[in-house]
Amino acid sequence: MNHDFQEIFVYNYMGKANPGKIGSVFVRDGELSEKTFMWGGTPDSNFALEEDTGEITMQQGTPEGRYDLQFRVHDSKEPEVDVTARVSITVKNISHPVVVNSSSFRMVNITPEEFISVWDHTKEQQTKSKLHIFKEKFASILPEQIAVDNVDVYSILLHSEHARTTDVRFSILGSSNYPPVILNGILLRHREAFEKELGVNITMVGIDECLYNESCNGSCTNLLATSPNPYTINANMSSIVGVQARIRPECVCGARFFDIPESCQSHMCYNGGRCLEGPWGAKCQCPNGYDGPRCQLTSRTYNGTGWSWYPPLEVCEDSHLSVEVRTNKPNGTILYNGPIVAPKSDENLLSDFISLEIVNSQPRLLIDFGSGTQELYVPTKNGLDDNKWHRIDVFWNEEEVRMVVDFCLGATIMEYEDGNPTEFDGSNCQAISSISTSNKYLNVNTPLQIGGMVVENFDPLTYQWSHMPLGRSFNGCIRKVIHNSQLLDLAEPELFSFSRPGCTSLDMACNPSTDDSSLASISESSPCGEHGNCAISSAGAPTCECHPGWFAQSCSNSTVPSTFDKKNYVKYALSFTPDRFITDLQLRFRARDENGELFRAADQHNREYGILEIKDSRLHFRYNLNSIQKEEKDIWLSAIRVDDGEWHTAKVLRYGSAAMLTIDGGEGRRYNDSIVFSGNQMMTVDRYDGIYLGGKAEYTGIRRFTVHSDYANGCIDDVRFEGKILPLPPAVNGTRWGQATMATNVKRYCTFQ
Repeated sequence: MNHDFQEIFVYNYMGKANPGKIGSVFVRDGELSEKTFMWGGTPDSNFALEEDTGEITMQQGTPEGRYDLQFRVHDSKEPEVDVTARVSITVKNISHPVVVNSSSFRMVNITPEEFISVWDHTKEQQTKSKLHIFKEKFASILPEQIAVDNVDVYSILLHSEHARTTDVRFSILGSSNYPPVILNGILLRHREAFEKELGVNITMVGIDECLYNESCNGSCTNLLATSPNPYTINANMSSIVGVQARIRPECVCGARFFDIPESCQSHMCYNGGRCLEGPWGAKCQCPNGYDGPRCQLTSRTYNGTGWSWYPPLEVCEDSHLSVEVRTNKPNGTILYNGPIVAPKSDENLLSDFISLEIVNSQPRLLIDFGSGTQELYVPTKNGLDDNKWHRIDVFWNEEEVRMVVDFCLGATIMEYEDGNPTEFDGSNCQAISSISTSNKYLNVNTPLQIGGMVVENFDPLTYQWSHMPLGRSFNGCIRKVIHNSQLLDLAEPELFSFSRPGCTSLDMACNPSTDDSSLASISESSPCGEHGNCAISSAGAPTCECHPGWFAQSCSNSTVPSTFDKKNYVKYALSFTPDRFITDLQLRFRARDENGELFRAADQHNREYGILEIKDSRLHFRYNLNSIQKEEKDIWLSAIRVDDGEWHTAKVLRYGSAAMLTIDGGEGRRYNDSIVFSGNQMMTVDRYDGIYLGGKAEYTGIRRFTVHSDYANGCIDDVRFEGKILPLPPAVNGTRWGQATMATNVKRYCTFQ
């Protein structure tokens, strides 16, 4: 009987793996039923040995480290000689964030045991396992030198439905430089080399169960399901105890799935932000310079040769993607998500892609759901290369694809007082294409590329595309990339080249005295201090956009709130005429009542109006643009209660019949919109008799009045209408933008508890 050796590797999920069998003492000769297994030295209390089978059990709480164990094996057929067997056990703890942020790939015609086996059955000799070859290969192709042992492969699972199909999850130990989209991208670009050296068939990089899922007739989100119970792969001379981590497809749009309450476990704060939990849910405290609601950096600069990678777009049956760009060049890729290498001949063809670019100064959208390429092109009046900010919104669902530029500010609109239908010509601001193909959804699992494209040269006919992106790199600034209300963090791409955080031209205009373009330096030297963001006005001069609750030229003064008792209201007379096409409103409030009107802007007879209100504890914005017949629209935030007594910042933006409502930064459940241009587009506001705060007053007699939709037992602060600060009595009764002509039952400061 030969002396034998086995190596066992244990990945202990969160250091809390339940007690379980991790392998067995390996002996090559004889029948197992004829053997008895015993400790060869002092037993290790972290492990237990089953004498009849040689199985080894690891106790819960076993510390990380390497354990070299020795055993004696007695064979009843050879009683005169006991054989020594050695087992080396390495225990390594794996945290939950590492598992969640792991990379993955799928192989076919191979089992987990075959992947980790160190025995060549053909040559009858020990050899390197395919697992070890994979780790060596991956360590060798990374941009920086990485030890082979730092390539952690901690989940190797047989697929639950497909025979001889193995899913692998891995990460780079101790490195934040390699998030999953980078590792997946590197593996995808070197897939053929890996297949050749390992002798395997890799069919998917970045395991995505939504790609070929037939049970979801619409939205699909990949959820990673983990278990504290470990599993064991035993290949005799080698054994791995891994983490049970499987992708499970859920038929929901993840960005809009609000059934689960918010918590800091699910509410990620970026860039060193601190997560706080309370009755309001979860929110982030952010370092200076990061202006997103979860401390995202919202802008990035590209120099005409650069690009950056981010996680792919999720599958949602009703999707909305928006981005803002600033450039003086007529051509450039804004974003691309789709194939980056030519397809393999034996794999299911996944040809879906989306491309948004500027071509000859105009926006061009290409989108393919896998059965035909749609091309949308908007011939704007002046082009997008005028070095001004422009916003592009892209919508797609089962029926159509739509692209809107700058909220259709350039549309030609004719409204008639006799009630005839409004004429809306949006040919220079939007494009619409019907979907007549069999596939209805965008399925992509490659990196979302912004500012440029990194793809291998391949014939577009291999993917059956009828149109191809030009792929020229962007020169300028890109900001506020939002997909289905989720704001992308542009600070730390998962891979990038020749791009940097922030908007360089804006940063230098706002901070001409600093030579250091780092975020910290720019934030510290900003003329707007810590309570404002610097922007460039239409005249090209730096100006401060103060955070809610702050004002003055450098945003150094705090605003003074007011308490609203029962039967309260403030009526305004404005010194300017409000824009008929645009409504821009922002205010802060604290509320405990379930209902109440916060702000109203209306015409003389209250037939055309826009009203921000609390209704059944939810924030609503309802508006009617037709003075002849009521065509009211109402958007609200259904997943957020606002009667919790906490300060909230509400913001309304209306462009014609399109409107957006946000609260506290406006992401996820705090955002809703209706960006459709139909019916009347203009709203007349009586600047002397149409602006109310806290409710609409109606006089019923001498010194007698009723306040409709009374906002009682609450506070309001920092009211801005069209970007102009309105006075808030009794602390301030007038500003250059208007006067508070009436104020009833309103007290200085926020005094309610």
